[in-house]
Amino acid sequence: LLRQHKDYFSGEEISALLGVSRTSVWKMINQLRQDGHLIEAMTNRGYQLVREADLLSQRAVVEALQGHNLEQWISQVNYQPTADSTNLMARRAADNGAPDRSLFIAGHQQSGRGRRGRTWISEPEQNLTFSLLLRPAARPHELAPATLFAGLCSAIALNELLETPCMPQPHPVPGTAGHQTSPLAIGIKWPNDLVSVCSGKKVGGILTEMIVEENLVDRLIIGIGINLNSRAFPPELQASATSVLLESARWLRRVDVLCQVISQFARRYHEMTDLHSWLGQYRQNCLTLGRQVRIVAANGQEQFGKAIDIDTEGELVIIDAAGQPKTVRSGDVSVRGLIGYAPTPS
Repeated sequence: LLRQHKDYFSGEEISALLGVSRTSVWKMINQLRQDGHLIEAMTNRGYQLVREADLLSQRAVVEALQGHNLEQWISQVNYQPTADSTNLMARRAADNGAPDRSLFIAGHQQSGRGRRGRTWISEPEQNLTFSLLLRPAARPHELAPATLFAGLCSAIALNELLETPCMPQPHPVPGTAGHQTSPLAIGIKWPNDLVSVCSGKKVGGILTEMIVEENLVDRLIIGIGINLNSRAFPPELQASATSVLLESARWLRRVDVLCQVISQFARRYHEMTDLHSWLGQYRQNCLTLGRQVRIVAANGQEQFGKAIDIDTEGELVIIDAAGQPKTVRSGDVSVRGLIGYAPTPS
């Protein structure tokens, strides 16, 4: 009832509709507040839902998807309060025949992974970690840009949310009083990082895994991790990692961000294998372009240059120290002006 009424809703009306006493309504309101919902009360006007709690559950996810008209696009929701990783959840379910466009989400991901076997650390109940299991009828080379596509959808979704009016926060962030709109813009560091334009620190990442059978893709798993409301990071990550909350003083509910990202996927899913249709927009959002970069290959070999383009295969094109163009297909990329850049040795 409070969701349906944008203004105040009197306790007398609520008690009449529910067939309970005013005292029972008052007790319900207090219980909702204890659950984390922000509900204001005003004499002679009643109650108003100001902000819903950041609750994550099977029901909360399903209701949120329904509220965004996404229940037809997502075929199955799989929520776990605690999981090793959402990509592993998806792999196990895929082995048992889970359908195309299945969603896997965890309240706390304990053994998340990044590229090259790195660990993805996520604070319990503060951040968003989920995976999409897709079964596209495509050959492997057609899905090579999937990581870039997921990064673009995620960056657009976050930027759209950060442009909306600021909701009250459950706990203010020290040093950020007075922020009503967010100065934060989220960009992409090629190929798979979501990065704060303000600080250059990482706020999220993408991990895609592809299983191929008889030269056709049997399953594509896209894992997305976004640091939303974390307020602190381990000492070894403080210089390179951040959250949307710390960068913008904006508190976002996980289900809202989830639905915004999935809405982008649903709207553009038919374009995923058509890199040409969204490459221009990816370039506009890519913070790597136009900057000096350092690439470390798997064998440890380093090269330096200036990133000048993303080509039609989704690969990074640089101009090396000798002025020659080179295509970067893999390796660790650090970018001058973003956290983690190591300058060219003199």
